[in-house]
Amino acid sequence: MLFKKMHALSAPALLMFLQSAFAAHPLVTDDTSTQDVGNRQLEVNTDWYKKQGDFSHVADVTFTYGVLSNVDLISDVPSTLSSPRGVNDGSLGIKWRFYEQGPISLAIKPILVLPTGNQNRSLGTGRSSGALTLIGTVDMSPWMFHGNIGVNVNRYALASDRQSNRDALWRASAAVSYSLTPKCSVVGDIGITRNSDVMSTINPAFMLTGLIYSPNKDVDLDAGIKFGLNSAEVSHQLGVGLTWRF
Repeated sequence: MLFKKMHALSAPALLMFLQSAFAAHPLVTDDTSTQDVGNRQLEVNTDWYKKQGDFSHVADVTFTYGVLSNVDLISDVPSTLSSPRGVNDGSLGIKWRFYEQGPISLAIKPILVLPTGNQNRSLGTGRSSGALTLIGTVDMSPWMFHGNIGVNVNRYALASDRQSNRDALWRASAAVSYSLTPKCSVVGDIGITRNSDVMSTINPAFMLTGLIYSPNKDVDLDAGIKFGLNSAEVSHQLGVGLTWRF
């Protein structure tokens, strides 16, 4: 069996997992699309990953509500399904698409991370944190290109976490998708993040590929595999997800 043992995410790893919490699974890089007024979207996904010989299983539920044609409110609840099992730090966010000109659009997404996970069980940080992401999309259908630049500002309740982890972490990523058919798209993603470990000079870098299948306009099914480009990143990660718009 591929995943023989499971370990929980550490507090710093939870904040790295937040990078992909609001992107269209299996992507880490977000796009500028919004739901429009009164529309809602529910995303449920789960991922298994291996890092330095340890295996973990995580899940995520994201709810999005369109308050304006170009503004979404977003709530996210990640969980660890491997031991010690439990709810991790949840998040609230806003996506505002503030620029549209031809195929190019830009959005900004601030996120507030809430201390809902137990820091003593490696399920959270014990304090609120935040993140800010600048998002760009170029729509050249059937090709779509996306880019993200962002920063996470992390706060830790435990002295040991404060001493061993950096407070501010930059990140950058880029993604591409191609519509093979009106119902099926292939996606790719690549990115890098500043390492949270104050003792490490290797910044985690990754690449991933996946498929998104839409049996109708309201449902997406997806699967993807992620590969680490260095020892600081997960060696590999496998995930599946479901998106429902209503």
